[in-house]
Amino acid sequence: MDLQIEVELRDGLLFVTASGTVTLEASVRLLKQVFDTAKEKGVNKILVTTLAVDGELSTFDRYAMGTQLAEYIQQRHIDVRVAFYGKRPTTDGFAARVAQNRGIVTEVFYNYEDAVNWLAKWKAHLLANSAGEANDLV
Repeated sequence: MDLQIEVELRDGLLFVTASGTVTLEASVRLLKQVFDTAKEKGVNKILVTTLAVDGELSTFDRYAMGTQLAEYIQQRHIDVRVAFYGKRPTTDGFAARVAQNRGIVTEVFYNYEDAVNWLAKWKAHLLANSAGEANDLV
């Protein structure tokens, strides 16, 4: 099954659930959509759950994902905190480490509560959406 996502905005947090078979192209495309949605909705905290994702990217593909997504976030001035909650080998943290090394605030967790607690420590911002309107987050 192709990689797909479900996105839900709840309590100032963008919840993303991914399922299907992982590929570099689909992962990058879908995560770019997630980051655009966060910017549009004025949300700066994202929880991506990858428990239902199958497959494994090569180290090179993980590196490419981390660099491409970091570049995308920086070029579009998207200020986000991204927690990934998943399992090995699909989610091993290498792409996140690559993105961290490029200034992106992200972490990988293997426990849901740890991911939620990590996001909770970050203050929700008042972000402007793509139309320039401010969205209140509490």
